[in-house]
Amino acid sequence: MVAVISGATRGVGKSLAIALAKEGFSLALTARSLSDLEQLQSELIRNYSSNVFIYACDLSDKNNALDFSNKVIAEFKNIGVLINNVGKYDLDRITDDDVDLESMMSTNLNAAYYLTKHLSRNMCKNGKGHIFNICSVLSLSPRSTAATYTISKHALKGFNDVLREEMREYGVKVTAIYPGSINTSSWEGIVAPKELFVQPDDIVNIVKTCLHTSKNANIEEVVIKPLDKEY
Repeated sequence: MVAVISGATRGVGKSLAIALAKEGFSLALTARSLSDLEQLQSELIRNYSSNVFIYACDLSDKNNALDFSNKVIAEFKNIGVLINNVGKYDLDRITDDDVDLESMMSTNLNAAYYLTKHLSRNMCKNGKGHIFNICSVLSLSPRSTAATYTISKHALKGFNDVLREEMREYGVKVTAIYPGSINTSSWEGIVAPKELFVQPDDIVNIVKTCLHTSKNANIEEVVIKPLDKEY
């Protein structure tokens, strides 16, 4: 089976790539850094004998997202899993002068939308597959100090919900994961109790659990937060 993962070289994406390689998946991985992708590809092939296709691009660019999805289909034909993981986070308010809503929407919504467009058609044709959208707890409730991020993640939830309903008739599952603070490299340089956060392997275990449900069962949504409510 083939799994496609965006934002695959760091944090949750890298943990997912390693975990699915261990389970025997062939992988199609994308991120912006070619050197990071090549390093991960080498590690996966060396340790797990996986078939690993890599493509370096910025998925916030519509054409890049569509191009990557077409290359994946040409390489593998049958796609089993898609994990829309790529994203970015900023602190801002709507009334700030330097807010860049377009960039946030392109990364957190458009990348998933355009990457899913062709890959979901492939799944529909095959009558099976599972799409995961890594959303955020801010998809469910707003944070005024992360305005554009909150807006983009609300939009990603809307995309996820519409996609889930469309995919039902084709036997394709769609799951939204809503994590709180996760211990990833995005916290580098910030003083924070990362050991109290959700860990990347927690997300991995959720994805694996969803993939192991029976054919006609779908875990539609998972909310996972740090136990400490301060985080």
